Amino acid sequence: MNGILNPGTAGRVVHIAGLNKWFGNFHALKDISLSVTAGEKVVICGPSGSGKSTLIRCINQLEKHQRGTLEVLGEALDDDVKRLERIRRSVGMCFQHFNLFPHLTVLKNCTLPQTANLRVPQDEAIERALALLDKVKMREHANKYPGQLSGGQQQRIAIARALCMRPKVMLFDEPTSALDPEMISEVLEVMVDLAHEGMTMICVTHEMGFARKVADRVVFMDQGEIVEESAPRDFFSAPSSPRTRQFLDQILDHGVPA
Repeated sequence: MNGILNPGTAGRVVHIAGLNKWFGNFHALKDISLSVTAGEKVVICGPSGSGKSTLIRCINQLEKHQRGTLEVLGEALDDDVKRLERIRRSVGMCFQHFNLFPHLTVLKNCTLPQTANLRVPQDEAIERALALLDKVKMREHANKYPGQLSGGQQQRIAIARALCMRPKVMLFDEPTSALDPEMISEVLEVMVDLAHEGMTMICVTHEMGFARKVADRVVFMDQGEIVEESAPRDFFSAPSSPRTRQFLDQILDHGVPA
């Protein structure tokens, strides 16, 4: 375990206050405030261009915010490079397009981050990688290359690779949006298992069935702002914002189950 960072005040893993982000003249995030506590599962949803992926990418500084405060595991994200490296070792992230190394085997994809970043001995890294490939039902593919596998299989490997780093929080940026419909369930199954095991999770997704089943809180964003956040039962049955209701009507009418 890396053991460097600890949740901050009242068990907060992520604390965002007055966060603003611009791309040139485009105001992508407008005064975002959000806290996530240890063990909490938060789903962020909204229309394309609402800022949800930008927000989650700010949490590990793949995108840098220009104003406001952002704390992860009790440490502020700023221009301190060493601090950022420490934080990133405790934050796992799964992307829409997997981001596996195509020239490395599945096993090597899972061991390299451990040996290079955590300085884990090779034997220990292999043992942990195989255990996590077991967890996502991919151990039999350990010696294959990503290009030999389906999209759903690659995403499960990406989750295993992130878990190899022993993260204290997992970020998911639309992990099923690049998958064929029949592959989505196998990835969601792994995410549901993680949630039931108590992993702190922040998920950007349009999978409303997953949100209803797993989330402690659903956050709806539009035009760079948080419009509404509530428990799934309230979010789906009695949204307080007309914009939220419009979004739900549109997404559910197009066959996305809730």
